[in-house]
Amino acid sequence: MAYGFDISTTIKAIVELQLNISLPLILYTNSKLIYKCLIKLGTIQEKRLMINIICLRQLYKRRKIAKVKWINGDSNPADAITKSKPLLALKRLINTNQIKLKTVEWVERTVLAT
Repeated sequence: MAYGFDISTTIKAIVELQLNISLPLILYTNSKLIYKCLIKLGTIQEKRLMINIICLRQLYKRRKIAKVKWINGDSNPADAITKSKPLLALKRLINTNQIKLKTVEWVERTVLAT
């Protein structure tokens, strides 16, 4: 997850420089545990994830991450990489070149004045 965040911030910076625009960074996860750890300050027992969660939580608090959304696992095409069953989300992505993520829960935050 942290690796994906690193890649997305790099892509975001390149696009912003090239197009001279500001883009929000939205983090999507199909893990309810990770979502709760980031948004609701939940705890996690897996040591390998603790540092990543702490870093992402700080970035969210500093508003480097605009939104965190918990999505339905069935709409996540990346699950096809880790699951043995065929996924309709991946088939849809291949056939239509579109991703349709079904958001289960999200948090609305107020915008800070700059």
